[in-house]
Parts: sequence; structure tokens; C-alpha cells
Amino acid sequence: MDGTTAPTTAPMTAAEARPPATRRLAYVDTLRGFAALWVFLLHIHGYWLDNVRPPKLSGDGVLVRVMGFGGAGVDIFIVLSGFCLTLPLLRAGRVRDLQPRRFFRRRAYRLLPAYYAAVALVMALELVPALRERLVSRDLTPVDAVTHLTLTFPFFGDTLSSVNGSLWSISLEATLYLGFPLLLLVHRRLGMRGALLVTLGVALLWGAFGVWWTGQAHPAGFLPSTDKLFPARWFQFALGMWAATLVTSPRAGHVSRAGIALPVALAVGLAGYAAGWGPVSALGFGVVAVCLLVLLARVPGRVFESGPLRWLTALGVISYSFYLLHQPVLLLSSGLARPDEWGIAPTTLVALTVAGTATVLVAAAFYHAIEKPFLVRGSMRSVVREDTGDTGDTDDTPGRPAAGEPRRAPAT
Repeated sequence: MDGTTAPTTAPMTAAEARPPATRRLAYVDTLRGFAALWVFLLHIHGYWLDNVRPPKLSGDGVLVRVMGFGGAGVDIFIVLSGFCLTLPLLRAGRVRDLQPRRFFRRRAYRLLPAYYAAVALVMALELVPALRERLVSRDLTPVDAVTHLTLTFPFFGDTLSSVNGSLWSISLEATLYLGFPLLLLVHRRLGMRGALLVTLGVALLWGAFGVWWTGQAHPAGFLPSTDKLFPARWFQFALGMWAATLVTSPRAGHVSRAGIALPVALAVGLAGYAAGWGPVSALGFGVVAVCLLVLLARVPGRVFESGPLRWLTALGVISYSFYLLHQPVLLLSSGLARPDEWGIAPTTLVALTVAGTATVLVAAAFYHAIEKPFLVRGSMRSVVREDTGDTGDTDDTPGRPAAGEPRRAPAT
């Protein structure tokens, strides 16, 4: 499934010159699965363990703090998004040929059908009085419906968590898509280093604004959480683009540098997260994701599709549906939690077994019924000018170059 089969040696005809559809990269799905699981653990800590904080040096203390860093899973998702959108363009030599209108239309197909279905499902559940108390803190309003329909709910304190608190990152993803053509333009004019510097500068300025904004008299009404909006995460998206350039043109030094940088970036990310320094944690975990992509790209695909990583890779395939639905499942099942009686570790195990299994089953059905039918229409295929071919991708997970496809060096 990772596209590592031996290429054919027959020459291509003119009709075959365009790259055919490629297949999923297993290591990308593995990282997706890991990120989804980490976010799930974070919400087990919140909804099943009531954010308990045992002493740091105890076994339970270490466990809950590992779970508490689960927000970094969103950082990994954002880097993967930039990586997956850029890699097909680089491999096809089509970075300059992106057609924004086609790109936006296909991204809408990819993102919105499953999102709207998940919102409708959860809203329907919240109309049942017996379930409402577990899912939300107040009754739904027409404003909740309108802001979720338009993906503007993270801009207002009253609507941010009014349906499903985890959905803010979907709104963020949509705005990152809107900024992708602009980022490609910056990349074309200033190179990859210039794109990284520009987006880092924007993130730092936005972080400074966020510090000022939280000190104002009414920060909870409009822009309640500035770190959940596009400017704060644009740099991570650009890091994903950078990872795509590194993977597309691999060099021997890339792997060794990634191996050295990985523990340093992890330490920076953890320190920033623990101290509440958003830009620092975003930088640290963003670089962690880049290092993992560079390192794992050199590992044979069969490693991720068999053995202990197989289930994590499978979770990555349905990770979008899993992410959309995991919070309601955790909330509805949280009444089973008995952390005071069972202890923290056993309660976590029960949550993983019961709520985790239920979420996987629901997400798998949701994926096949609603998400999967839109994968081809929402892929990166045909988002460039037709005069020289398309990117040849069937999903937003990029595949290896198809047989006979030239490997072009990316612009840096």
C-alpha cells in the first residue's frame, strides 16, 4: 500500500506521460494515527479523569502529563497537512501551476461533507434531553448552527464549544487551505527559507497580539482563543511544506540532522507547552513532525503495514472521521468512569478499551459511508493547469512517484 512495488521497464507512451494516480504513504497514515491517539488521550484526561494532576514524580503523574501534552497531536496534523498538499506538486514539478479555484473546490469536497455530517449528527444527539447534559453545557441556538455552518464558531466565545469543542481545528484547517496559494506565491518569490521566515514572523506578531488581547477587558466575546486561529499556525503549515522538499530531494545529511534535531525539538515543544508559551510549543512540535517525516520516509512501508504499527496505520486512514466523532463518544461514555475507585491507570485503560473501541467502530462506518465517497473529488488531482497534466493524487495523502515518473528537484 505504500507504492514500493518494483517499477515496470516498458517505455511510456505520450498518453501515459501524465503521472497516474498514486497510493497512500503508510508512514504518513501512521503519524496521523499517532496524532489522533494522542489527542484522544488528552480528552480522556479531561472527560474521564477530570484533568487530575497527581505528583509529577509518581507513575500516575507521568501518565497524565503525557496525556496532557496531547494537544501536540493537532500540531502534527497541521504539519502533515502542509506536507500532503505540497509533496504531490513538488514531485510533479507543478508548484507554480496551482489553480486556486480548483484547489479550493477540491478541498471543500475533502473537508466539508464529513464535517457537516458530524455536526448534524452531534446536534441531533444534543436535541435529546437525556444526552444534552453530557454533551454541552447549554441548549443549542440558531447562532450555533449558523457559525458552525460557516466555520466561524471559533471567533466567538459563546460558540467555540457549543457543539463539539474539538472542531475548532477544522475551521483552522479551512483557513490554512485558503492561505495555501498565498504561501506558494511567497515560496516562489522568496524560496523555502523566505516562506518559513515570513510565516514565523506572522506567528510571532500574532502571538504578541494574543498576549495583549487576553489582557483586555472583554477578550472572551470575540477571538476568545487567538492560538486557535490561522496566523498562529501558518508557520507549522509552512514547516510541512519544508518537510515535503526534504523528502522529495533526500540527501544523506537530512537523516542525521533530523535524528539530532528530534530530541532537541521535543524538549522545546514540551517546555513551551508546559509553560503555556504557544509560539514555542508550536515551533518545537512542528519541527518534531518535520524530523519524523524525514526519518520515517526512509523506512520500508511494510514496517508500518504489519506488526505492532499496523493498527496505528489503520487508525490513520480513518483519522479524520475519528477526530470528528471522538469527543461526543468520550463524553457520552464518561459516566462509566470511576477514577477514585479504580485509579488513574485502570480508568485510562477502560476508556481506551470502551470509548476507544466505540469511536473506532463509529468512525470506520462514518468513513466508509460519508468520508470515503468524496476522497477522489477532494484530492489534489487536477488542481493545476491542464496543459501539462495533473498532480496524479487520489487522496490528500501523497504517494510515491509512479512507474516512470521523473523525480524533479523542488524549488528551495
